[in-house]
Amino acid sequence: MQSTHLDSTFGSGVRRSRKSIRSARRAATPNLTHLTPQPYLDPIREVKRESIHWKRKLFHVLGIGTAGFAYALINVGRWEAAAILGAIAALFVFLDGLRFFVPALNKKVKKDFGPLMRDYELDGLSGSSWFLISAVLAVAVFPKAAAYLGIIYLALGDPLASFVGVRWGRIRMPGGKSLEGSAALFALCSVVGYVLLTLLAGLTPAVALPVALGTGLAAAFAEALPSKRIDDNFVVPLLTGGVATLLLNVFV
Repeated sequence: MQSTHLDSTFGSGVRRSRKSIRSARRAATPNLTHLTPQPYLDPIREVKRESIHWKRKLFHVLGIGTAGFAYALINVGRWEAAAILGAIAALFVFLDGLRFFVPALNKKVKKDFGPLMRDYELDGLSGSSWFLISAVLAVAVFPKAAAYLGIIYLALGDPLASFVGVRWGRIRMPGGKSLEGSAALFALCSVVGYVLLTLLAGLTPAVALPVALGTGLAAAFAEALPSKRIDDNFVVPLLTGGVATLLLNVFV
């Protein structure tokens, strides 16, 4: 009886030890899927593209989306809009670059805007700077419809592609982006483009459809480019706007 009691006690201790080891392993394994970075708690450098960056996604949609829809809906000329955006871009890019020469400013930026930053923005210009530069060029060079399509596609499509890619992406393309995320971006941008081209640009459905599909494909291609040296906030508006200009010249 004493031996049986000892065996039972020993077996219970082993099971508790195994359970403790499993719990420790789970606690030690970070789950970045729904991570929202918090300054001083989660290092910004650990928040990469593999995480769903909710605060950044919201800022992306609201900030860039406001610029795109404002340009689409407000009766403002190309050069007037380019001048306004250019002034904003010049100030923002100057301050963004200045932080690399003023450590105190860089520290404050990381503290105040850490929840909106990714790791790769710590050593280079932020995505917002690249977007503003791209937006100024797009507005100055492309017709109005082409420019606001590129900006709005970036605002709505990029966060969706990231979300779908992290949650359901299985097929990886060169550079690491997922085919599922790119497909979601293409579908959303094509629908949004069709609606905007028919309601705001006054195109007939027969003309709006191929332009919407072509620009949606261009946006998906630009967002999925494997180059890590060029920010997609810079590429998407310009490539999409260029394709939109070409298609509008062909079909209109």
